[in-house]
Amino acid sequence: MTKEQTKILETVFILMLPALLTKILGQFFNLILASFYGVEDSRLNQFIVANAVPELLTSVLMVGAVGTIVIPVLISCKEEKGEKEFFKVYSSILNATILVFSIISLLLIIFADQIIPTAFKLAGVDLLSTKAELANIANMMRALILPQLILGVSVFISSGLNIYNRFIIPQLSPLFYNLGRLAAIFLLVPILDYSPWALVISVYIGALFHLVIPLPLFLNLKIKYYPLINFRDKYLQEILKLGLPRIFVLASDQIGLMVNSFLSAAFQGGPAALTFAKSIYLVIPALFGYTFSYASYPTLAKLFIKKELDELRSLINRNINQIIFMALPFVVTIMVLRVPIVRLFFGLIPGTELSLIGTYQVAWLLLFFSFGLPFITARWFLFSTYYAAKDTLIPSIVSFVSLVGVIVLSVLLTNFLSYTPDFSLSSISWNIDNFFTRPDVPLRPGVGGISLAMSITYSIEFIVLLYIFNKKKLSLGLKKLTIDLSKKLAAATIMFLFMYFTYKIWVPLSIAFPESTRSTFFIGSTTLNLFLLTTVTVMPGFLIYYLVCHYFRVEDLAILKKFLNPIFKVGGLRIK
Repeated sequence: MTKEQTKILETVFILMLPALLTKILGQFFNLILASFYGVEDSRLNQFIVANAVPELLTSVLMVGAVGTIVIPVLISCKEEKGEKEFFKVYSSILNATILVFSIISLLLIIFADQIIPTAFKLAGVDLLSTKAELANIANMMRALILPQLILGVSVFISSGLNIYNRFIIPQLSPLFYNLGRLAAIFLLVPILDYSPWALVISVYIGALFHLVIPLPLFLNLKIKYYPLINFRDKYLQEILKLGLPRIFVLASDQIGLMVNSFLSAAFQGGPAALTFAKSIYLVIPALFGYTFSYASYPTLAKLFIKKELDELRSLINRNINQIIFMALPFVVTIMVLRVPIVRLFFGLIPGTELSLIGTYQVAWLLLFFSFGLPFITARWFLFSTYYAAKDTLIPSIVSFVSLVGVIVLSVLLTNFLSYTPDFSLSSISWNIDNFFTRPDVPLRPGVGGISLAMSITYSIEFIVLLYIFNKKKLSLGLKKLTIDLSKKLAAATIMFLFMYFTYKIWVPLSIAFPESTRSTFFIGSTTLNLFLLTTVTVMPGFLIYYLVCHYFRVEDLAILKKFLNPIFKVGGLRIK
């Protein structure tokens, strides 16, 4: 836990465990929220909207810029100038970031009462329009800024550990963040009579847990802190030069999410349903996209500095192939079993407030997210590759176009799907006029336009970024990469067909969906039926995927051999 981790693939698989546990706890947190509030409760939706702006601020200034701009510059500083200079530059960057964060936060606190109504007005939302609700959202937004600063400082501490090739301890911080939030809501939500302020307090407790975890190792490594800001330092100037475009890239993603959070409020249960759906689909990028990006980033940065092009080409191609190879079967599973998955993730607890229509609304969003999920997952790594090369201009231009695309498509597609009466593709009315108008009372399926817009835009973005990198930076051999990825997509298609027909055969097991599990008059055990339905569909589906990959001689199957054989050995099995 405290030693250096320098082998990328081994580190990825080690990091997957805390990453998976973090996501499980995150899902459990959302399960409790769904049980307490459902998707229709205005109190939960108010908290989600209030948290959108503070999360945007932290994600842009304190989290993403550290991981993609600060770390490679600090690695260069440490290698070129030694530890003493590195400590000063590290402290200067941290202090400058906190200063900027504090100034922006102060402006948000002062003008919160104007920001929230304006945002709703621009999004065309009238559902949360009472003065009391708007004032409550503004006050929660003010209160949520401080824990975001705490999280940001913790991320800076973790970045220092990353530079010393310590990845496991920093990865535990988000795990304990979720533990803190969970403990808080269990205790506080009933005590505070389900007030959304209980959720605000839970963020404070989680943020403190996040900060405390990496501190001992940080102090043990004797990373020194200096209370200074040296704007003349060349490394800080390099970060400012590279950071402004990168901050815009981060802002484009987060602004898109923030706009969509406000836009989703036009639909009953929209913000909560969007939050729950995102929490499921983001498991895949977190497990495969983020871990590969996180573990390979220092190596990529060093290879670019040393200009070892052959090793770079091999590493980039290998990582893209491995990310998509591992992600695809999970994407197919989400696509086919979205309704049982949502019910198992969020409707498991007896007495849950999550209604059946709420379940279908979350699953509807999840369906559209799954269309672009493979490329969204690999997109995380591709951005890291650009930043390791210290190129922020190309990602900035592409991200700006993506931001415009996400916002425009979200508006058009939510308008279009607002006329859809049921959560079914066959019920969509294919009237071109529906893209440009919205009914007075938008129907719930309209919120699915947000996830569909994100899938379309980010898939195109990945393809464009890959093509430009191949043309401008380093020839990756796109023909071979395309052939390799096509084999995996073919295997995934066969897996989809198999699982779809298996699901249709076994779907009678799912007839026990209740309108509300508070009712004592539904037949069968919903949880047991859904668990059986999922198991008999998923297990052979994964086997089919790996067998087809074996038939196509997919090289990435070596991952299974290397890391599963030690596990299978316990049962006397072995992958040859």
